[in-house]
Amino acid sequence: QGISMKIARKSTAFYALVVFFFLVTSIASFSMHIPQFLIDKGFDAAETGSVMGVYLIGILVWSLIIGVLTDKIGSKVTSMVAMVVGIVAIGLLMVTTSTSVLTIGIGLFGVISAAIGTLGPALASSLFGNKEYSQIYSTASLGLAISSIVAIPVYGFIYDTYQNYSIALIAIIAMLIINIVCVLIAFQSKNKLVKDGHWNSTVEE
Repeated sequence: QGISMKIARKSTAFYALVVFFFLVTSIASFSMHIPQFLIDKGFDAAETGSVMGVYLIGILVWSLIIGVLTDKIGSKVTSMVAMVVGIVAIGLLMVTTSTSVLTIGIGLFGVISAAIGTLGPALASSLFGNKEYSQIYSTASLGLAISSIVAIPVYGFIYDTYQNYSIALIAIIAMLIINIVCVLIAFQSKNKLVKDGHWNSTVEE
């Protein structure tokens, strides 16, 4: 059941999903710069390694939490919750030099990396069903591959130019907010597709 690829790729929902994929991967790519960020905050190598361990644990824990929440409250609300948690995480990184608070912030940031492998497929399924899920997801997820290639050097360029990550963190918060908007737009578009009779439609358009 669901919406065909031919109809999906003409919809606002599809392109909102592409943008979501692109941005969520771009945000998660900042993890490659976390060690340098922590060193700038005064962490030594051992402390940085420990915090990165917390980040990896955060990815595992958040993957489980996102899975449970998606089953309980749906991918739409879960996606917005994940993005809000991401905003809180970046906020903590921006406003403090406390070791414990920064560690919590990095652990919370794991929600974004977890979202790539959990929320991405869940959103695609919720928006378009399983009728031609593999085609829709594989096409929309091209943003996953492209974004990391772009984002990692951009973060590096920002750091080289300003010798800090402040602008990058502000940009990440903006991307998280845009992702929330994309989710709302995508589901609004999905509702229109359903209302127009495209869910399970066999009519070629």
